[in-house]
Amino acid sequence: MKRLRNYFITGLITLFPLVVTIIILVYVFQKLDAFLSQLVPPIISTFIPPSMIEEAGGLISIGIKITALLIVLGLITLFGFFTSQVVGRRILDFLERRIFFKIPLISTIYRPIKEINNVLFTGKKYIFKRVVMLEYPRRGVYSIGFVTAETLLETPGEDSPQKILSVFIPTTPNPTSGYLTLIAEKETVPLSIGIQKAFQLIISGGALVPSYKDKLNKAFERKLGRR
Repeated sequence: MKRLRNYFITGLITLFPLVVTIIILVYVFQKLDAFLSQLVPPIISTFIPPSMIEEAGGLISIGIKITALLIVLGLITLFGFFTSQVVGRRILDFLERRIFFKIPLISTIYRPIKEINNVLFTGKKYIFKRVVMLEYPRRGVYSIGFVTAETLLETPGEDSPQKILSVFIPTTPNPTSGYLTLIAEKETVPLSIGIQKAFQLIISGGALVPSYKDKLNKAFERKLGRR
């Protein structure tokens, strides 16, 4: 039962942004179809005799639905083009800061959807390089983080420069906020799970931990073996 529950949560997290998008698109399509169904027949009747309109009623209905679908696809493409331009990105950022991220209910829904969509469905290169485990916020308590950068720094008590990692530790269940830590690489333990899987684990609030038990056990063994 636990495995089935984990599979269900994983599927729900993955499909949620897609389902919300489909619901919105279907709603827009239905509204356009209803609007065109009222607008088009009177216009056609000025050019075509009523008898011919009755005979071609089915074809007209199909044509209206195809037109509504093409309009929806065109609006999506136009919106994508607009938001990929400098002005469009600025307007979208402004709306996010002033509306989407400010209103409690909208923010609760919009933030996770946007983050999940960015992680799971975009072709952009991740800013996260790999997944690690580290002791945070205190010793004995472990957090999952994402390495965003690494550099060599002179550190007190060390004879040579140490590799320091910039690690972003997201919060649960909203991974758009979190904490930035600078930590020596030797103080972290790499996790052999991908970026997408790690995000699913975090967004689930740990419900998917049993699914990654073996990999987490190996990480703890490596961590404890260093002591």
